[in-house]
Amino acid sequence: MNLKNVLIKITAIVAVIFTAVSCDDDFNSVGSEVIGDVNFEDDEYNAIPIAYSKRFEKVQTSGLPNNLLGVYNDPVYGQSVYSIVSEVIPSQFNPSFGRDAILDSVVLNVPYFSNITESNTEDGVVVNTFELDSVYGSSDIKLSVYHSDYFLRDFDLDQGAEERQVYFSDDISGNFGSSLENRLLFEENNFKPSSKEIRLLTETEDDATDDTDADGTEFSTFIPALRLVLVSEDAAAAATALNPDPDNNPSTDNTRVGNQELINYFTSLFLDKEGSIELSNPNNFRNYFRGLYFKAESITSDGSLVFFDISDANLTLHYSFETDNVDEEDEDGDGDITELLRDESSFVLNFSNNIVNSIDFDFSNATLNDGVTTFERALDDQDEVNGEANLFLKGGEGSFAVLDLFNGMITNEDGELENELDFLKRQDWLINEASMKIYINQDEMVSGDTEPERIYVFNEETGAVLVDFLADPTSNQTSPILSVTNHLGRISRDSDENGEFYKIRLTRHVINILNEDTDNVKLGLSVSQNVNIVANAEGFTPNNTEDEIIPFSSIISHEGTILYGNRTDVPEEKRLKLDIFYTRTKSN
Repeated sequence: MNLKNVLIKITAIVAVIFTAVSCDDDFNSVGSEVIGDVNFEDDEYNAIPIAYSKRFEKVQTSGLPNNLLGVYNDPVYGQSVYSIVSEVIPSQFNPSFGRDAILDSVVLNVPYFSNITESNTEDGVVVNTFELDSVYGSSDIKLSVYHSDYFLRDFDLDQGAEERQVYFSDDISGNFGSSLENRLLFEENNFKPSSKEIRLLTETEDDATDDTDADGTEFSTFIPALRLVLVSEDAAAAATALNPDPDNNPSTDNTRVGNQELINYFTSLFLDKEGSIELSNPNNFRNYFRGLYFKAESITSDGSLVFFDISDANLTLHYSFETDNVDEEDEDGDGDITELLRDESSFVLNFSNNIVNSIDFDFSNATLNDGVTTFERALDDQDEVNGEANLFLKGGEGSFAVLDLFNGMITNEDGELENELDFLKRQDWLINEASMKIYINQDEMVSGDTEPERIYVFNEETGAVLVDFLADPTSNQTSPILSVTNHLGRISRDSDENGEFYKIRLTRHVINILNEDTDNVKLGLSVSQNVNIVANAEGFTPNNTEDEIIPFSSIISHEGTILYGNRTDVPEEKRLKLDIFYTRTKSN
């Protein structure tokens, strides 16, 4: 008897009962007896998946939905260092800089994700207080920005230039070479992201808010950002005159560096190339100015890591040029009313096309709580037949777990060994829920806010999400932390805010397997920075020349966790299992 026939018979029985009750009150007692002795009951079945972990030697870091820059020290897995190399593309080609163009400043602006927490009016000016979002750690790092001379090609020559070139997490440190550091442009030996609103006294840009204080001083404001500014010697002197004590005015931009040599360098690269073939089209420009390299370095055991969208960043050249208008009113106050006035403009370079993250991380640099077994050793000695006691999930160039459902042998109702999947397919069960509480090994973890809030389940072979993901009514595109929580539950914490478990519901997936509507594929389990990102990337494990699939949302996650697996040495109440809650006929 299949499930469909059971439901049809249930419907028929109920219809007959209600018809009888409506026809004759004498049937009430009989009907009550039938209802009280209904042949259905709820029950639970516990399946034990085989679970183990895989680690990556490298993962794809081109085409990421977001990027990371800085140093992060995971309290369990150790330190990761993230750097970036990116192409930049002008907002216009064949630029005309005007007569006698002079470069005044070069501004690198990389906005952080931030939120306004408070707004106050001081001396007639609105002053905003910001809180940074997606910044992890609060220690200084060394940050250098170079003009890169490494060419990032679009297509893979090894594939006949027919497929898009894929770049990996070890390319910057291992394959690109010294051409990345063609010319040092900016250097901060003690860099730390700041949440302060940026206020500029001497320049205005398109993405700024203009204002005037009570003294009549004009300035522009920007949201918090990594902002590095090169200025000419004249501009540096003017800025000092306007703001002689920037250290006591922390809201004023004080990242200005007077460097005439680098101003001359950018002048030769751009203003002097007006009308040249190098600035005429995208292909010529990309081969000419090959991009910028952001190099992060650790200076302490901790650090700071920024998660951001580099496509919001830009490199802007501010310059002036001579007009045909005479300075009859002596606007510059130099006493000369015969000179020609100058106007100002800018040339904007946006970060786009090929953008590659590096991830410098090594599983051999940290150990389990025994102080001897490195994570590398533990991950390279996985039992894929019987499963493991611990599952290691680490974002970035990290690791994920594999869950193999229903492929073991069980003892059936006749006392005989039977394949678990075959046994389950024989049962006429109405499945109400299939779910797993995946417990965190608190003995191995440093609990708290460094634990990942979300984990993610996917088809290990194809990377596709499960049907439960697609059917989840809690999908929320504006707030990923609250999205798809029926299927992929958020971390559950105890009274001390230590992570206890993640609850994953697989109800529709299991029903489809038992109804033979889908194959019983192995499932991948990874950490996730954003469960709404369902695109996948490539990764390579140590002993496999074929690429593995890993979600992008795992690569852009910096956190990790250790979960309990299926082995018998795991405490029974925390051992990995799939709980199937069902309704069946009593005679079944």
